Amino acid sequence: MALRYVDSQGVATERYPYNPNGSPGGITGITTADGRFTIVMPHPERVRRTVQMSWQPRGLAEDSPWMRMFRNARRWLG
Repeated sequence: MALRYVDSQGVATERYPYNPNGSPGGITGITTADGRFTIVMPHPERVRRTVQMSWQPRGLAEDSPWMRMFRNARRWLG
């Protein structure tokens, strides 16, 4: 298990709105046994900008928090 939807207490959940698709056990990302591939359900590429988010805390910049994942991948690739 790579990623899970969690509630405000950090507990994996199947309940909306914390888990928008109701996936069992809150599963949202899985990595292969050899660690070579990870698949992710939330499709972060669809929410690149903060204004595309259905909700966001005050004070976020134009880029959504999901951009961190892409920047980390770019940094890792060198």
